[in-house]
Amino acid sequence: MTALFDSLAQDNWHLFLGVLLAFLVIRFVTWRIDNRPVASRFPALVALLDLLVLPGMVIVAGTLLRLGAAVLEVPDVDAGIRSLTLLVAHLAAGWAVARLIEVVLLVRADDDLSERVPKLVVGLIYVATMLFGLAIYLWQRGYSFTGIWVSTGVAAAVLGLALQKTLGDLFSGIALGVERPFRLGDWVELNNGIVGQVIDLNWRSTRLRGWDNATHVIPNSQMAGQPIKNLHDDQHLYAPWYFVKLPAEVDPRFATALLLEAAMRCESVLKFPYPVVRLSEATTVPYVYMVWVHLKNYPAMFRAREELFREIHRSLQDAGIEMAPEVREMRTRRAQVSHAEPPSILLALKGLDVGGLLTADELEEIAARGVYCHHDSGHVILAEGAQSDAFYVVAGGLVEAVVTLPDRSRKVTETLGPGQHFGITSMLTNDPSFLEFTAKSDVSLIRIDLDCVRRLVAARPELAERLAGVVKARLDTAEAARTASRQPVRRLSLRDISRRIETVMVRPNRFYRGR
Repeated sequence: MTALFDSLAQDNWHLFLGVLLAFLVIRFVTWRIDNRPVASRFPALVALLDLLVLPGMVIVAGTLLRLGAAVLEVPDVDAGIRSLTLLVAHLAAGWAVARLIEVVLLVRADDDLSERVPKLVVGLIYVATMLFGLAIYLWQRGYSFTGIWVSTGVAAAVLGLALQKTLGDLFSGIALGVERPFRLGDWVELNNGIVGQVIDLNWRSTRLRGWDNATHVIPNSQMAGQPIKNLHDDQHLYAPWYFVKLPAEVDPRFATALLLEAAMRCESVLKFPYPVVRLSEATTVPYVYMVWVHLKNYPAMFRAREELFREIHRSLQDAGIEMAPEVREMRTRRAQVSHAEPPSILLALKGLDVGGLLTADELEEIAARGVYCHHDSGHVILAEGAQSDAFYVVAGGLVEAVVTLPDRSRKVTETLGPGQHFGITSMLTNDPSFLEFTAKSDVSLIRIDLDCVRRLVAARPELAERLAGVVKARLDTAEAARTASRQPVRRLSLRDISRRIETVMVRPNRFYRGR
């Protein structure tokens, strides 16, 4: 090729330009005829033409460059153009040879996935042929392969250390491609339970398509370093076995005959090799029978398994035999019965801060009048600005107290949990509630009416003073919240609160008028 290239570099640029144009026209014609790529119709022919045309096009183009440089009198470029053209021509020839091999393999495989060559093998073919073309070029230039290997040894060591993981996947993929424990289209089961069909094997990973149509990308090093169960493709028989448990009272000969008859009735089960039924375990109760069948491939297993168990059920039902349950030894003892009930109202009231102000009889009286009420999450129990006619004890769940600020935004001031209460301040002072109480979760509340408290305070006037102290503490907290929200504040003294409580207890408020 070197001598040919040197002999062509003469002053006949018009000839080489015409040849280059002819090559381009031939390549275009072979690429498209009747608006259809010829490569898809005659791939082998196109690949063979590329083997002849591509190196020739490179040589002609290089010759024109050398002639142009000579005409323009560009110094010291002829040798460089010559070397570069020959290198590209050798690489193009190697690429064309690899393309021809790939086309031959593709035509052989046709549409059969199992016969297709993995992309890793195709890539190695391209690398090998182009390296062979590079070796021929270096040999023609008089280079020594020994010197090249020694000079590039350090760089290869550095690259090998930096690409250790990648090279591990690459060589593992090469080993899988050479050994071929599976082919494209095979179904495989991995050690971690993944089951999928092999759809590709490239330089880095193996790709499996599962039953859910998801793609599992497994590094080649992991695939090569773990046990793989190959279930094979659609053309490979699959022979699973299933176990059936029957009562020990059934004659094993009769049982095996029934199971064999059921297996022979299945359309998905092959009749040759014929099904096999064996008594697998007779040292335990119930007896265990193994049904071994052959299917046309692994994907047919799901339909065949359903059909087999359906026919076994029918055979046993017609014979009056039921599937035997597991027989196990059991030891029993009397267990205590757990009674999970919500806490009593009396117990909840004793835990309140106002509970210490009342006697046991008074607590029992209030507990007798209290009732449980339940609210879903998000329910407004006491709206802002509303008048409360009772106070509530939280028995379960969470209640959120929210105040509205002057800018109409809302702020959570407190979250009440089990044992806490609300509503007594608004109930005893006749002032509307400045907070909104909302169920933060599903809540259970104990509701106590104002009427019950009125009668209690009427019987014990000194209780009003104690309640006034509790209400004063609540109002001080309310005052701080209102101040923070910049709402108008009207201070009430302990004397004012006591007078209001006495008024509420002596005269029914407006809520109770007309009752």
